[in-house]
This record gives sequence, structure tokens and C-alpha cells, in this order.
Amino acid sequence: MVCDFKSHADLGNQILKDLTDNPINCRANSVHVTFDDGPSSNITPVILKELKLREVKASFFVTTTNLAPEHPKYKENRAIVLETMNAGHLIANHGHNHDAYCLRMNGKGETLDKGFTQKEREEQLAKSIELLQWSTGGKYKQQTPQLFRFPYGRGAMPSEMELQKMVSNGEIVLKGKTYKEQLAEYRHLSAPLQTLAGANLSHLGWNHDSSDSSFAVKMPSDDVVRSYILKNLKGLCTDPQITKVALFHDIKEMNMTAIPVILDIGKCLGLKFISAQEMVKDKNLNKTGVLIDKQDVLIGMTKNIIETLDETKHIGVNQCTTVTEGHKTCYSKDYEKTYQHCTGGDSVCFDGEWKANTDPIVVNNCHGK
Repeated sequence: MVCDFKSHADLGNQILKDLTDNPINCRANSVHVTFDDGPSSNITPVILKELKLREVKASFFVTTTNLAPEHPKYKENRAIVLETMNAGHLIANHGHNHDAYCLRMNGKGETLDKGFTQKEREEQLAKSIELLQWSTGGKYKQQTPQLFRFPYGRGAMPSEMELQKMVSNGEIVLKGKTYKEQLAEYRHLSAPLQTLAGANLSHLGWNHDSSDSSFAVKMPSDDVVRSYILKNLKGLCTDPQITKVALFHDIKEMNMTAIPVILDIGKCLGLKFISAQEMVKDKNLNKTGVLIDKQDVLIGMTKNIIETLDETKHIGVNQCTTVTEGHKTCYSKDYEKTYQHCTGGDSVCFDGEWKANTDPIVVNNCHGK
């Protein structure tokens, strides 16, 4: 196999030799390249240059603390964001502070982050949008699609262990028996996802992790870079006719060298690198939860409201009575009893209104009390 290397030809040819000795069967997959956590004044401009040489359009999920006036390089970073957008790439949102929007645990079951409260989520989101608008001269909101990626994926992509913990803590009620069923339910009830939808944002996860987050920012050895490139090429080539959403970070020095080689050899192997606008057309990404469209979240919310109304029919005519500790109580004619705020059974009194026990407002505010 012969490839036209636009840069890093020596490294590229070494990788080709490795592939000749250990060939891989590459599927003609479409690949959308995404970068998290930037911009980096040293690394992002190099990646932009390499993408331009190959006419590849990517999405850059910006962490907006990099754009805030207190950041020592905020002026440079804002200029990079605008340059990125003007080059035809998608400027996407990775939140303000790089903290979890929901519970985050490690493999040992230890809690790493309890996650933002609803108020904090709203504040974080508003701040990130404000800074992206400011950095792009108001053009950020004019882009399509409008995408967000939760730090660590928490809020859309919880692990099975994290879901079980949320259920046991009374933070959410899930009826599904399997992790797959519960994950689908969670994505209808997730307060973080509902917050995004309210801001006109869809969530994009990933189905290919480059694993660059396990490396230091500084450039590793040549052997490590070669192994990293080979691993990513093999990963991007697997699965027949699937759109890959590839997760990289434009704060890792190794990607200045690795990305161009991955792109050049990937094209030689038959991979097609596509833009965000092309990527969102693949409905299989919605089916697998890689892309969670804001409209699907809103439909899920509407369905949940209808189910809530059905579940509360047995209560009969209820009326608000007194105000206790700042919250209204509820009266049930069926039981001839007054219920305090956040009490009940299948239906729960929430500040003078009956709501289903599974209503997100009840789950987020009453469970665990």
C-alpha cells in the first residue's frame, strides 16, 4: 500500500510497514473527528493546519474556562475559536468548568464527583454559551448542528454501576430490568439532558475512544506514538458500515503528530472523514444513543408528562391547603388526608401539586429526603 503523506512521511511509512507485517481488514466506515477540552494555544493551531491540508472538517468541544478573562491566554484562545469556526469546523460546547453534570464513579465503586445541582447546571450552561457567543462575535448560535458534550459523558452516558447507585440513593426511579433498558429510560428522565434541550442543544457522545486521555500532555516516546496510531486505525476500521464518532483531545501534544498520520493512512484504508453536518444524518447514531437529539429529549419529556397525568388520575380532585415551611401542602379527597411537600405514594405532593413519583421534578428534589 502506498499513501500520499502530506506531513510526517517517515512516521507514516513506518506505520505502513507495521500494517504490511500485521494487516488489518478495514471497513469503509465514515468517521467524524472530534476534539475535547481545548483550545490550546500551542496544539490546536497545529491540528487546524493539518486538518486544512487534508480538507477534513471536525468538531471542537470547547471548555470555556479557557475563554474567560481570568485565563492567562484567553485572548489567544478566543482568536483560535474564531479561526476554527471560520475554517468550517463546528464549535461545540463542553461546558464551563470541566466537572461532571451527574454522578461519576470509578471502577471500584468510589464516588469521584457527586455532580452539579440543577441550579449549577443551568449556571454552567449559561456561562459557557455566553463565552462562546462572545468569542465568535455572536456566530456560535448560528451554527448547525448545536452540540454539547458532557465532561466524562456523565448526564447522558452513566455506567451500570452509576445507574444502580442513583436508583439506590432514590435520585431516580427506573423500571427497566437490564442496563440497556434502564439507560434508555434514564435518557428520557435525565435532568442534565433536559437542561440541554431547553437551551436548544443536542448531546454528542462517542463510539470510538482514542484513549489519549490516559497519556500526559507532553509528547511521549516514538514507540508509544506508533502504538497509539495503530490502535486507533484498528479501532476506526472495525464494524461494517458504521459511522464512527472519534474522541480525541486537542490538549495532547501527541495528536499534533498522530492525527495527520491517522487521517492519511485512514483514507488509504478506505475510511471516509465527514463533517458534523454529514454525521448527524446517520439515524443509527440516535438509535445507539451516541447522538441524543434535543427533539427526542423533548418528546421523551412530553411522554413522561402524559404518563404522569395518567398515574395521578386515581388521586381525584385535590386542592392546595396550607403553606408549611415555605411549601404548599396537598389534599386528597380519596384519602381525606392532607399531604406535606414531598410526601405521598405513587403520587407525590410537590409544592401544592400532585405529581407522579417518577416525575423528574420529584426525583431531583424529593427523593432521598
